[in-house]
Amino acid sequence: MNVLRSLWASVEGEPKIMQSIHGWLTLVWFVAAFPIMFFWSENITFLVFVSVYAVVTGHWSSWQASRVEVKQDAVVSDGEGRIDG
Repeated sequence: MNVLRSLWASVEGEPKIMQSIHGWLTLVWFVAAFPIMFFWSENITFLVFVSVYAVVTGHWSSWQASRVEVKQDAVVSDGEGRIDG
């Protein structure tokens, strides 16, 4: 468990890696959403739909936020956007 925590801590501050992780997880959940809804539709349709929707939108929004971080990181590393004062 400590290995996973240290691995996560090492990539958590890297916007490009986080963008990639959230992008792939968004795609995985988006593809998995339809089979999940079809197989569980007879039991708890609404709950399944809402749960899968929450996971997909959560990863999608994290992916979008990490895209902004990548752009901000690029601006800072290029020396633009620095406030001297």
